Amino acid sequence: MRWRGRAAPYRAKERANISFFIFIMFFAVFGVIILTQLLLLERPNTTGSSRSRYEDLQGWEGRTETGNGDAGEPPPPAHAPLDAVWQPVAGTRFRFYVYSAFVERRTVAAVRIIAATKTRGADAVICRMWLPDNRTLTLKARVKAIRENWNMKYSATYVLCLLRDSGVKPQETVGASISVISSNWPGRAPTNLLTVLDTEPKSGIEENLHICVKPFHYSYSREDWLLEWFELNKLLGASHFYMYNESLSAPVGCLIDHYKKQGLVTLLPWKLPIISKVEIRTEGQFAAFNDCLYRSMSTAGWLLVIDVDELVVPRRERTLPALLTALRASYNPPSKSPAAFLFRNAFFYLRWEDDAEAVAPLVTARKTRRWATPHALKNRSKYALRPRDTVELGNHFVWEHAPGASSAGVPTDRALLHHYRAACEYGGMNCLTVPSTVDRMAHRWTEELLKKVTEEKKVLARVCPK
Repeated sequence: MRWRGRAAPYRAKERANISFFIFIMFFAVFGVIILTQLLLLERPNTTGSSRSRYEDLQGWEGRTETGNGDAGEPPPPAHAPLDAVWQPVAGTRFRFYVYSAFVERRTVAAVRIIAATKTRGADAVICRMWLPDNRTLTLKARVKAIRENWNMKYSATYVLCLLRDSGVKPQETVGASISVISSNWPGRAPTNLLTVLDTEPKSGIEENLHICVKPFHYSYSREDWLLEWFELNKLLGASHFYMYNESLSAPVGCLIDHYKKQGLVTLLPWKLPIISKVEIRTEGQFAAFNDCLYRSMSTAGWLLVIDVDELVVPRRERTLPALLTALRASYNPPSKSPAAFLFRNAFFYLRWEDDAEAVAPLVTARKTRRWATPHALKNRSKYALRPRDTVELGNHFVWEHAPGASSAGVPTDRALLHHYRAACEYGGMNCLTVPSTVDRMAHRWTEELLKKVTEEKKVLARVCPK
């Protein structure tokens, strides 16, 4: 008991000493922090200013430089401007890539950039633009996820570089170089640089029909079918094709190169460094669709968005431009005619039997059994649209039109989407149970198509040896 009585005052004194030591250390650390902050505020930056990074960003937005080497001039681009190449935006928390840039005149005065980044909570960015007249402009940017993203972590995205209050009109940006820069690092040299492409429709393009397809992947290798697909679409009135190459087999690559040399195909590289089907919807296909929309806007009166196992087959007219013109003319007044037409989907399963009446070894001649009842509109449907009246594309319908424009469905007695699908739905059972019918509408083109395919095969045998 005597020992415990002596120990208690000692322990109390020891606790008091420790508390005093902690108190002194707290104020010492606090003093160091305050001193460090004061030194940082007094330290000049590279331009001789003591502004914080936030204040620096506020100063850049909307600012125009003459490009004459003044102290406040932003850093020059790190490389020459590129188009249709995925380039990174450095300094962001999440992956951020940009691909192409286009003039936007209709919904807002801006440069519209096709990008890919986080679907929600994307990093804040600004745009820096080098105009043809040697001015440099820094603009506020709006990051907007393209709506069809399947709620995946990453999404095809628009970056709108806003021209409001800049004194620059959209048409003045044609040919400019533009970069997307993290708002956290507004003064750093850009890691991406794009060429701004024009979107103003040219005269005489009203009947031009171009076709857009999603990126090729998994070393796409169906060269015989693709040849038939190209030639039938040409007979149906298509004059140009936009394609995106993630991976192709050598024979398909040679086939497409053959059509490129004829001026029929624009084949663009597509190496997006985001994991397909895990982090972003199939190869970032919605970025490709919307790049195709704006890339075709100046030269296409109509754009048809389909896959390479699909064909839109008119049931009265011989060509799709004739069908689309007739559909628009059926509206009164013409100003109320839709800017997009949706075609209902019907599967022509490749596992079903060949048509005994087929007169040619073509898929469209042999495979004539299809679903008796096509899918409803917006369920696997595909569509043709007027690019100038369209803002945002999805897979099966248009998400957003320009003000005043609209979409309409096409009756199945006028046209149908033939979907030549290898796999059956629902684990294969649907091939056996779904009600079906024989549809030989594609036979209308069989004779001419066989002649075209045979001619092209002879040429390809020389230019694309096995």
